[in-house]
Amino acid sequence: MEVQRIGLVGLLLFGLTGCASVDLRAGFPEVSAAVAERSTTKIVWNNGTDLDREAEEKLRALRQKKLTADDAVQIAMLSNRDLQAIYTELGVAQADLVQAGLFRNPILDAAVLFPLSGVRPDIQLSVVVGFLDVLYVPLRKRVAAALFEEAKLRVTGIVLDFAMQVRTAFYGHQANEQMLELRQSIVKALTASLEVSRRLHEAGNITDLDLARDRALAEASKLALRSAEVAARQSREQLNSLMGAWGGETEWEIAGRLPDVPEESLTASGIERTALTRSIDLSHARQRIIAAGQQLGYDRATALIPSMDFGASAEREPVEGWRVGPVLSVPIPLFDQGQARVGRAVAELSRAQHEYYALAVRIRATARAVQERMRGARDRALYYRDILLPLRERIVNEAQLQYNAMQIGIFQLLREREQQIETGVAYVEALREYWLARADLEQISSGRLPISNGFRVDGAGAKTRMKEGRNGD
Repeated sequence: MEVQRIGLVGLLLFGLTGCASVDLRAGFPEVSAAVAERSTTKIVWNNGTDLDREAEEKLRALRQKKLTADDAVQIAMLSNRDLQAIYTELGVAQADLVQAGLFRNPILDAAVLFPLSGVRPDIQLSVVVGFLDVLYVPLRKRVAAALFEEAKLRVTGIVLDFAMQVRTAFYGHQANEQMLELRQSIVKALTASLEVSRRLHEAGNITDLDLARDRALAEASKLALRSAEVAARQSREQLNSLMGAWGGETEWEIAGRLPDVPEESLTASGIERTALTRSIDLSHARQRIIAAGQQLGYDRATALIPSMDFGASAEREPVEGWRVGPVLSVPIPLFDQGQARVGRAVAELSRAQHEYYALAVRIRATARAVQERMRGARDRALYYRDILLPLRERIVNEAQLQYNAMQIGIFQLLREREQQIETGVAYVEALREYWLARADLEQISSGRLPISNGFRVDGAGAKTRMKEGRNGD
């Protein structure tokens, strides 16, 4: 009868824990919904399903047209393998959660002792199971569940960071292409000017010095053109890497030049409140506090007695036969009373709390700084476009007329053209700075600090603490 009861208990424990399974895609729907709510892109975890085949069809359609910034981000979201690898962190956290809910396996000890007198051997058997493990499982599951939520927030933040990295790389490539187009126009114009100067020099109308200056300016423009070509190729390969493009997939084209500054500025009122309420970084830091608090509770509960094994032992002696009795194994907290584990958990919790409040201050400051940077870049770009560029064009036209009338020399005309060139280059740089600042402000509004200024909370420490807690049972 007693054996039947033990068997029923064993079957019950097996039914509770033996059927546990790991869903490696757990948490991905929540991450996908959070990304979709904060951006216009869709993410797919490629596992060969019908949904993945639909994503492949969408990729082919996107690559057949001239790409916009949104198109580049969507292609990267669907095809970048590094991003696909990031999603496996969810599976790792889910596996840790399942592992935390499992009981430890019973331990069977067996020994056979052969007496020197030659009589029958002495057989010793014992089976023990972690008695306190049943009580500690809920505590472990709370810690693992908190870390699982932290993993989902961490992956969501990484996805948003990646999307912004692609967007800024696209803007950078557009600026490089526009700069390349500008440098090509400059070389063409200065080459034509040099040819005119040679004819004037042959006719004796300009000096050797004027011809040399004109040639030096034309040669310098060719060198600048070569640098612009290299920059455009490098930014293109950076986009290829981010979009996971290779082979024929690298033959894409961008949709036009860098967009002009829109007439209406991006609405940025209440940016601090928006940044705080939608912040993934702050939610991640808050989840770290929760995980650290759960870990502290677990360490305190298991400080003195981390484990207790209970079971049965049987021994067969040559004369008396079988003897059966209970077995209890309890560690004596003589040297290690768990004070170090508890102290470390307290320190981890305190650090997480300080990081949370420091992050809130940093989010506010970064939101204000990026907002001001975008406004300043917008003002500079508009100033170049509406005032300096038209003014430089007018000056060059007037200088050309005076040069044709022999009122100024070639050097003065070249100087005016050089300043017009530098103004055009400065305008493209100001335009690029505006779009990069605008992208950073959109990133803050979506709930993530810009990568250049952001504060990234690393959850690896909390994850390590969870593993150490289980190993110490």
